[in-house]
Formats: sequence, structure tokens, C-alpha cells
Amino acid sequence: MLCDLLAADSVVYQAEDLRTGKVSRVEFHRPCSVGADDSAEGACQGHGLRAHLATLPVEPFPGFRVTMVFARRAHPFTDVEQHVCELLGEPLASVLRRLHSGRLVTPDLRDGTLTLREQEIVRLVALGRTNVAIGHELALSPRTVAKHLEHIYRKLRVGGRAEAVARALE
Repeated sequence: MLCDLLAADSVVYQAEDLRTGKVSRVEFHRPCSVGADDSAEGACQGHGLRAHLATLPVEPFPGFRVTMVFARRAHPFTDVEQHVCELLGEPLASVLRRLHSGRLVTPDLRDGTLTLREQEIVRLVALGRTNVAIGHELALSPRTVAKHLEHIYRKLRVGGRAEAVARALE
């Protein structure tokens, strides 16, 4: 869940197309623990608790702006958490650029160089998944995923994840 990225109580995602003026907004909320009988919304807003914010502005391409705001009541975001928030900017921009271009990852590696399992792993890597996430999704250990990646790199004659994805998208 998005709230878990920075231990936030809520995350607001707002996208604005500067050319058309269209604004899309989605909010994700963690259930509040203040008052067992209160609604989550009432508990969050009605107790006078000050929200601490971490904001991530991203402009993945000209004319399109995205802002993600992480909020929590317990304590301010640390410098490290603010830095983690900043680090999310480029991966988010990259995903948004791929979505906008219509080029979501569907690598065409049917030429026989990679096994079906290796093709699936490259597809998941291209979607930004970690070895642990890939392992969880495919019911493999992270070490097995790493071994598959070693074979993929050798077969594609590349040095790492980014090159393998680039090669898959050629």
C-alpha cells in the first residue's frame, strides 16, 4: 500500500494535465486508531491532530504534473524519509512516461534466447519489481531470481537490470 512507503496515514495522488486543465485526484487512507467507535474520516480530522507532510512533485513530461503528498499525525518526517520521498520521483516519472507513451512493458523475447521463466522475470524487472517482489509473485526465493537474472544477463550480453530491460524493449 502507498501509505506504507513512508509510514504515512494517508497519501494523495494528484495529476494535472496542464494543456487541458483536467485534474485527477486519488486518496489512500490508513484506518485511524483514534477512538474505536469513530469513523476513520472523523477520527483523522476531528481530534485537532496536526498533519505532517512530505511532498513529491513530479513532471514526467512537459504539460503534465503529478504531486504525491504523504501525511501523518504521529511525528514529522525525518530527513531520511524526506530523501526517500525524493528518490521515488524518478521511478514514478518513468512509469508515468511509459503509461503515457502506451509502451507498457511486454518484452518480445520469443526468439528462443530466453526461457519462458526468464522472459517473465525480465517483464517483472521492467515493471520495477525487486528480486524479493519477483520471488514472491512467482513463488521463488530471491536467490533463485538472482540466479535467473545472471543467466539472462549472460544470454543477452548485458551488464545489469537496466540494460536487460532496454534490450527487451528493442
